[in-house]
Amino acid sequence: MASKKDIPHLGWSSHIYPLDAADFERTPDYEGPPIPDEALPVDAVILYVRPDGPDALLRGRTAICEALRSDASAVVPVRVVFKPSVAKWNLAATVVRVLRNRYRYHGTGRYHIAAAAVRAMGLERTIRTLENPQKRGKADRLAKMRKLEASLRTRGYDDACPINVMLCRTGGRIDSLRQGHHRVSACLACGVPKMCVEFSAAGALPRGLARLFLRGEVR
Repeated sequence: MASKKDIPHLGWSSHIYPLDAADFERTPDYEGPPIPDEALPVDAVILYVRPDGPDALLRGRTAICEALRSDASAVVPVRVVFKPSVAKWNLAATVVRVLRNRYRYHGTGRYHIAAAAVRAMGLERTIRTLENPQKRGKADRLAKMRKLEASLRTRGYDDACPINVMLCRTGGRIDSLRQGHHRVSACLACGVPKMCVEFSAAGALPRGLARLFLRGEVR
């Protein structure tokens, strides 16, 4: 068992993401300094996002391969672990948006998730529709929403425009959608089942504080 000083400060996603198993065929397994089990959640499939390397699988290659052998369209539940770019002691930069944004980085991988799952998980901070567009430039936003829906109906989802989920965004502990609110609603309105997603991160509350706030949601 690793001592406390050997356990790295890592952030864990507050949600488990149902992602297409096929996306992980091109995701490398983690190669780097050993990460003790004590630093990780117990989930069977763990994706690692970091500012100094590509997204990688920390755990779950066998589970993914088994899922794909039984169903080429299989979905696997994935916990996302990330390396914070904010120091453990810097709580202000973890929870204050204007400070946090200075440290934000994006993962390298793109994955596929059902639009209905994004809605059900409560990742949207607000639901944007044709009736409730973003307040800035309402007329222009309405035109863009209509154009987006027309494109989705004729071409499907463009993976070059992934939605962005920021890990531990709210209060340094809860994931939320950073970009893509209009796209979620448009996909649901147009019957487009899957959308492309990428993850971003900055800081995370120390594990003990996160457990207190999450009340067991993160094990």
